Amino acid sequence: MAEKKLGKKESAKKLVSRSEHCNVIIAATMSAGKTSLINALLGNEVLFSANEAATATLTRITHNRNLRQRIEGVSYTQQGECHERSNNVQSATLKQWNDHQAVKYIELDCRIESLRKTAKPLVIYDTPGPNNSQDASHKALLDAALTLPGKKLLVYVLNATQLATQDDKQLLQEIKNSPALTSGNQIIFILNKVDQLDEERGETIELFLEKTRNYLEQTGYSRPVIIPAMMQTSLIAKKVLSRKSITRNQKHRLQAELQRFRENKFNLNEASHVPLAIKRQVRAELKRSQPENAQSDIFDKTELTQFVAYSGIRTLEIFLSQHN
Repeated sequence: MAEKKLGKKESAKKLVSRSEHCNVIIAATMSAGKTSLINALLGNEVLFSANEAATATLTRITHNRNLRQRIEGVSYTQQGECHERSNNVQSATLKQWNDHQAVKYIELDCRIESLRKTAKPLVIYDTPGPNNSQDASHKALLDAALTLPGKKLLVYVLNATQLATQDDKQLLQEIKNSPALTSGNQIIFILNKVDQLDEERGETIELFLEKTRNYLEQTGYSRPVIIPAMMQTSLIAKKVLSRKSITRNQKHRLQAELQRFRENKFNLNEASHVPLAIKRQVRAELKRSQPENAQSDIFDKTELTQFVAYSGIRTLEIFLSQHN
């Protein structure tokens, strides 16, 4: 149960002013899969997804090694007042805060198991999609994240099924022209939803990675780092590994992707545009032993762990740990 603290003055500026952290800013236009990516990092459906602009706030997620099995959170108004506090944040809590017109900033603290070995405190910023015309403040919140002090890594999520839309081009150009990419800051690109490509119609991973590389270079990003990924399916696999329940549709989706994984588990890693050292680390994880007779209706822990490495989320996790 969230405890309201209306009227208490707590500066929301701390959400965008800590230079001692390693700041990871995640940006995307609508429906690219930004929420699925963050949930896959967290290993659970913490942030809610929708067929509309799901993020109306700037949310900061701090990796806290001391927290287990729960998420603490505070929501703030534009003026910096504490709107509400909770010691056990659920997805419904975040949806309520996100839908509240007065809330512009949300701060969450939780343990991110896949990033537990980072040296500096790692902070992930979930930015609102600036292509939502319903709220002119969305772009201002994104700009606030892009101008954070200290070291920054930008993670930009692309939708493999909707490449080079006008909104996407505009946002990429705005980021390119911002101070965010100066002073040694880096941007990496996640080509999400590659599991929705139709290989029988010639929509191969290799072809779409090449199209993505050309598109980004034409936009001004030379030699872009591109990670092909299927973040929603990654999340499903992680939920099964942590013994969380999944829906029937999620089970069928995971089973279908596992079949394709068994046919060529090195495909995505070999095609990715990432540093060779990261490729080698992912390949080593993919080479680990797995069941000789995998059954389509039974999930195996070893195989699912390899699938997570195959799906793109593990590549991102390694990148984040090394950047930190």
